[in-house]
Amino acid sequence: MGDDRFIDSRFWDWYVSHRLFTLDEEQTLRQKALSILVDCVNSGEIPSLDGIATPLAKRISAHHGVDDFEMNSHWIYVSQDWICPCCGRSKFQISRIGRKRQILAKLVIHHDHIGEALEAAFHSAFESAGTGVEQVEGRRLVERMQRAFAAYEEVLICEDCNNADAEAKKIAGSPQYFSFSIGQIRQFISSCVHQPHRVDALKVAYIWQQAQPAYDLRMQLIRSVAHAAATDAHWYEPYPRGTHAIPVLGMRSESGDHAIRQWVSSEQLIKELGPKAPRSTANLSRWRNVSQKAGKPLPANFLAMLRSEEVCARAWDSVPEDWRCPICARLKEQTTYVGGEGKISFYAKVTSGRGAWANAKTICNHCESTLMSLKLEVSRSLGSTPSDSYSFVSPDELCGIITPRAHSQHLIRANEAADLVVIVAQRLSRMTAKVPG
Repeated sequence: MGDDRFIDSRFWDWYVSHRLFTLDEEQTLRQKALSILVDCVNSGEIPSLDGIATPLAKRISAHHGVDDFEMNSHWIYVSQDWICPCCGRSKFQISRIGRKRQILAKLVIHHDHIGEALEAAFHSAFESAGTGVEQVEGRRLVERMQRAFAAYEEVLICEDCNNADAEAKKIAGSPQYFSFSIGQIRQFISSCVHQPHRVDALKVAYIWQQAQPAYDLRMQLIRSVAHAAATDAHWYEPYPRGTHAIPVLGMRSESGDHAIRQWVSSEQLIKELGPKAPRSTANLSRWRNVSQKAGKPLPANFLAMLRSEEVCARAWDSVPEDWRCPICARLKEQTTYVGGEGKISFYAKVTSGRGAWANAKTICNHCESTLMSLKLEVSRSLGSTPSDSYSFVSPDELCGIITPRAHSQHLIRANEAADLVVIVAQRLSRMTAKVPG
């Protein structure tokens, strides 16, 4: 938008006159700042942010004849005059009607997934080599080098362009960790206003054929990092000079953004500028009605792999070698599991240690996850939250609804879990009724 328009706004006038404040005044001033900022955005005085009541939103709504928006934070945080660097469409042209007769207003940060390939390769190599000593510095090296293998930097694009990338990967049958750059996506899409892109399968096949050697080279480099510095030009695609790839609030250098962030929290801003109701009701009973698949067996050198993750290493050392989860009775090794990208994980969760939980002060994360799912379902159904995460249910009751499995999430006994949901809801209702109004 340019700072010149921002400094002419009422929010800027308010900001410069309220730079000094006491702690007692802060909350009131912050709420006032939010109110003025929202008014300025919605009136068009500040076009560097967006929402469901801005001049652009009203124009979009009038065009489509629909008032219901499905809008994400990136759309809100970026300027109303933003243009997609991939397809070249404006936010007005990107807007379209979804399957539920809502206006889709979504932008996505597009990124190369090659860093995930490096992560997976590290864990795979660790397991295959059978290394028996933790490689903490090796793990840190992997984290530092992930971006070095990227074919392009992260960039904000419209959801249609991101969806076109996913469709093209299916057409090409490209590997899991490959993604097309915006320059490549631009070559195989046909874009129209207020419509999803059409993808040219023949162009996709040609572009993938041209891109595959560079992708294969990067995969070779992942397995042989020593050659990276000499060959990185084979894949890196910089953006044109002067391009601001992700020009959203918090990642821009404009003084107006500093003023906004000083007085208004991100959560408040999204709540005030975005849609006011969730699109759909979450299935809060899914945790007890859908069985999770069994986990993978641990590799022989799982402990060395686990100790390469400092958080997991600290958790492992926090409990004795003969520790068992007091809920599911699994041993330390049995609660350890293979996660995404082959990562070996172990977590020990500390409870309140009070009342019925006095003998269950540290539990495994799978029992903790079951407990939190139970709490969430009951809390949402009652419209109130327990004072803590443990007093509303006992360890024995939690044990009664699970069937433990080694290296896996628990199987949930559906009937017993349904009964416990009712019992806990009644218990919390009685506890709430006893609290003086």
